[in-house]
Amino acid sequence: MAKILILNGSPRKNGRTASLVKAFIEGAEASGNEIRDLYLQGMDIGGCLACESCQRNGGICVQKDDMQKVNEAFLWADVIVFASPQYWGTITGQLKTVIDRLYAVLFGSPMVKQFVVIMTARGNMYEMTEAFFSIFTRFLGWKNLGNVFGAGKEAEARELGAGIT
Repeated sequence: MAKILILNGSPRKNGRTASLVKAFIEGAEASGNEIRDLYLQGMDIGGCLACESCQRNGGICVQKDDMQKVNEAFLWADVIVFASPQYWGTITGQLKTVIDRLYAVLFGSPMVKQFVVIMTARGNMYEMTEAFFSIFTRFLGWKNLGNVFGAGKEAEARELGAGIT
């Protein structure tokens, strides 16, 4: 059984990304996994200040906002799911802000995680997203468990979720 954290960067709570996330959760829970699903749009998370205070105080960010909830869930999880619609060829600002802020918790003690990318868009232009996550996760030494790229692929998302143990 895995502990799975979903970071949903969609601004639309009931959009196509939510539909894929729901299907993924159904599959993952059917396999006995534990899920924490964070809808980032409704959270108060400021951008990284680049102050580097986290480097001096044990990975604690000076900002006191909802990122503390994300960090707690992140440390709890074995698998991280990055879910987002495609904006300008890549992830939303909401998700990118959270990834930037994860720097504080990852600084000095990067932990090996597994990850999944769920991305919705019309068409099939996912190269920038794939490149971003490839570089980001290779830097951290994380393992990709799979991706779902495209709206209407609930069966694929459900199957991916069910395959995580």
